[in-house]
Amino acid sequence: MHPIVNEIQNLPPQAQQEVINFVAALIKKQRHDPNHRLKQSWAGAMQAYPYAYTSLSLQKETLDDWANHISEGR
Repeated sequence: MHPIVNEIQNLPPQAQQEVINFVAALIKKQRHDPNHRLKQSWAGAMQAYPYAYTSLSLQKETLDDWANHISEGR
């Protein structure tokens, strides 16, 4: 048995419940929901600019911004 189990058992009941709640929250956070769909709320955002940007120009701008972000050490 892992030593942490003994430590948890030595805690008062209220603290043990906090540990249980924390572990349950971690498990819930790590679960992958196969029914979860990606949100695409951005879809159609560029309809007002049909000829102003191409996918290639947006990709280049994104890469340039990323490179600047990295070079600035953020």
